[in-house]
Amino acid sequence: MSGARRFASGYVTVGLLARGGMGEVLLGMRRTESFRRLVAIKRLRPEHRGDPSFRRMFLDEAKIAGLIRHPNVVSVLDVGDDDDGPFLVMDFIESVTVNAMIKALVSEGEQVPVQVAARIVAQVAHGLSAAHELRNAEGTPVRVIHRDISPQNILLGFDGVARLTDFGIAKATTSSQNTTTGLLKGKVGYMSPEQLRFERPTQRSDLFSLGVVLFELLSGRRLYAGSDTVAVAQKILLDPTPDIFAVRDDVPPALIELSFELLAKDPADRPESAYDVAKRLDALVDDLTQEEGALRLEEFLRSQFFDEWEDIKTRSESMIQEWEQSASRRTRQRRGWIVAIAAGVLILGAVGAWMAQPDPDRDPEPEPSPTATATPTPTPTPDPDPARDPDSDPDPDPDPASASASASASDSDANADDRRPRMRRIPRMRDTMASMTSMDEFNALDLIRGGH
Repeated sequence: MSGARRFASGYVTVGLLARGGMGEVLLGMRRTESFRRLVAIKRLRPEHRGDPSFRRMFLDEAKIAGLIRHPNVVSVLDVGDDDDGPFLVMDFIESVTVNAMIKALVSEGEQVPVQVAARIVAQVAHGLSAAHELRNAEGTPVRVIHRDISPQNILLGFDGVARLTDFGIAKATTSSQNTTTGLLKGKVGYMSPEQLRFERPTQRSDLFSLGVVLFELLSGRRLYAGSDTVAVAQKILLDPTPDIFAVRDDVPPALIELSFELLAKDPADRPESAYDVAKRLDALVDDLTQEEGALRLEEFLRSQFFDEWEDIKTRSESMIQEWEQSASRRTRQRRGWIVAIAAGVLILGAVGAWMAQPDPDRDPEPEPSPTATATPTPTPTPDPDPARDPDSDPDPDPDPASASASASASDSDANADDRRPRMRRIPRMRDTMASMTSMDEFNALDLIRGGH
């Protein structure tokens, strides 16, 4: 990702956290002198930002998730739109997904403890219940259907809280987008039979998906796996309801019964609501706690995924440090430009003042002399000079009165020229610049760059 950007809402992007097929999640931050809050900023991928259908779906998610306020649902803190398209600002959770946890344990030959699995699904059921029972500002039920409950969309926080996320294809009666007939939305391996029959999904369709997640937590494997979506759909529609006890014999009867109900082919045979599922699982966790002691989710995660937790913290701190260093460089560059501009203004002012000073070494420029008018003098009639040749030239000396007036005018012009200030010649400025030493040039450039 190129450079950090600041949003109008006051958040800055720090780095890329994850990228999926439709969107990407960025680490964001809002910071003041004494406060710093990390957030996750979700955006559409660049190739989808201009697609109206993707934008509508993205904004529908914002409308739904932004209304839900529950500890077991990832909160949407802010929604906006800028030059890079719409974005959601959400809580940043130091977490792993259910999918990542199952894969890691299976690779080590371990299983998720029954109590931990029950705690996770109980918390998700509470969050799902909050979504199902959501009402808008007028008090009208929104009747949300998530439609994409899967291990990838359940975050297990190292604070011990499981959170449901990604309402990107959630359906609500207030949605601006209708479901297209013949188009399946979601992951096929977690879809209910009625969805695969292209029937209208209900909130009990989400309960079927939750039952698949419960089965996979306990078994450590995909329930309906395969790359052939048609074959996977046929398994969901035609295969008998799976029995978790056939895979794992330490599952208590109450949990086996609940698993059968959640995975029922007929929606009418499933539990009435997500709240009903949450209550039954809470009671089961209490029984298991009395029998074997409390096994809390945060303790289990920190013991099994401590290195991953440290990696998350190290990575986020590294992103923040890199951003802070970049921000510091940008601040120094801005200050350098300010100093350079101020220095330029001062230099231009000094040059202007220098050029306005009189030049004592410059010879005065000749100016037109005012016309001198001599007082006419009567010309005396010369007496005839018997010794002078009457044909010789007249006396070459000028008239004394005319000579005196011309001399007086010239003196006046010279004095006036000496009193008038003269502008320095431009070539003298060029001569001065040409005489600068290399050290002078270095200091001038350093001043413009903001150096000291």
